[in-house]
Amino acid sequence: MWINTPNARLAIAARRGLRLKDARGARLRAVQGTLWVTIDNDLRDIVLDPGESFVVDSNQPLVVMPLGECATVDVKSAAQPSSGRASGWLHALWPRRTAGGVAQAMRGVPAA
Repeated sequence: MWINTPNARLAIAARRGLRLKDARGARLRAVQGTLWVTIDNDLRDIVLDPGESFVVDSNQPLVVMPLGECATVDVKSAAQPSSGRASGWLHALWPRRTAGGVAQAMRGVPAA
């Protein structure tokens, strides 16, 4: 799945998980249901009830899973206003392109 926004609301079904890489600084907020957050090589288990949030403080990959039938999580990436680019988990999802590559990709796309 490609997420093309600094903010995302994601529903996670029972026995499913959301794996994030390079998520340092991202804020995870439980919207509905209870979430279990586990970070690779970290002894902590983070449990979030609706309305609670956690700011990722590690560079390790993490998994977010519902405790129960399903849950909804808001993910807000850390901002880097100086560069104008998204950071953390969102930046890792974007393919690296040169200016020529973007222009070439846009060729043939009708103007709005």
